[in-house]
Amino acid sequence: MIDYKKIFLYTASLVAMAALLWMADFQEILTHLIAMDIKILIQVVLLQMLTIFLIIWQWRLTSQVIGNTVSWNKMIYINMIGTFVESITPALKTGSELTRVYFLRSHAGLSLTSSVSMLILQKAISLSAFILLNITGLVFFLTSYSEKISNTNFFIVYLIVLAVIFLLLIFFITSPKSLSHLINPIHFIPERFKIKAESFLVRLQLTVANLFKNTRLFLMIVVQALVIWILYAVKAYIIVRSLGIGIDFAEITVATLFSYMIAMIPLFPGGLGSFEAAYSFMFVSMGFDIEIGIASALTLRLVTFWFVFLISVIYLAVHALKGNLQKIRTLFYDLDVQKDMERRHEL
Repeated sequence: MIDYKKIFLYTASLVAMAALLWMADFQEILTHLIAMDIKILIQVVLLQMLTIFLIIWQWRLTSQVIGNTVSWNKMIYINMIGTFVESITPALKTGSELTRVYFLRSHAGLSLTSSVSMLILQKAISLSAFILLNITGLVFFLTSYSEKISNTNFFIVYLIVLAVIFLLLIFFITSPKSLSHLINPIHFIPERFKIKAESFLVRLQLTVANLFKNTRLFLMIVVQALVIWILYAVKAYIIVRSLGIGIDFAEITVATLFSYMIAMIPLFPGGLGSFEAAYSFMFVSMGFDIEIGIASALTLRLVTFWFVFLISVIYLAVHALKGNLQKIRTLFYDLDVQKDMERRHEL
């Protein structure tokens, strides 16, 4: 059956990219891309490999919080299949996270409650760290580079919105059970669902309490989340500096994190098009040419999106091939055993 929604989203993504390229000088973009030093690209790829490792480690540490530590092999597989689904579905990672929950149950043997608790906890901490870095970067950016910004009011409104979201996230992390007070007054929600939701929120509250008691584990997960997001800015900074652009790390951090925030809006698969547009908008807002913004955005996405997608495809293909080979070996072994038993019976 043809999925017209996916076809529409991919087409819209391509149209957005084509429109962005049409607005700029394509020849100049190509010149910037060709000028990219392969050694710089290798450095960024290695940093992306480090990012992948930290993300998987973060998920594994989160599994320790709920008392069901998932092995490295299973966690790698679950994250790779999650990455693959995330790359082919619209942003906000809804599809990939549902996939992770499914495989945490089927592949790692976790209960539905444990899987969802693990997912919510990991996402809440990661998103809180991401927004906190956004707020810190924006405050520094607005106070130190106000003369370079052409859309000050936009960034002030954006800062206020981020601050409100951050406070709501912190409130949710520290007291998830309080959400039941918001669900109960809603009349059209079935009572059965309310009871299950309240039971889950109580369980989540206990999980969070256990995490806060384990200060070392909590700090490790928070620091990991901060480092993972900072690494995206570091990769962007290396790429932009290699193009000969004089830009401060604070500027590139704000541009990168803002672009990833926009890419989370579920419009295009993997945030394609929306990330590049937001990144280019930030460069223009800071007084740089749009061509530089597009060239650096395409290079960054090559490493952080397409390279990661390729890794997930190769890993899953090899994993599937190994599984099939094992089935074939088992089949031949069973046949050999059967033949051996038949010979003994004849004797």
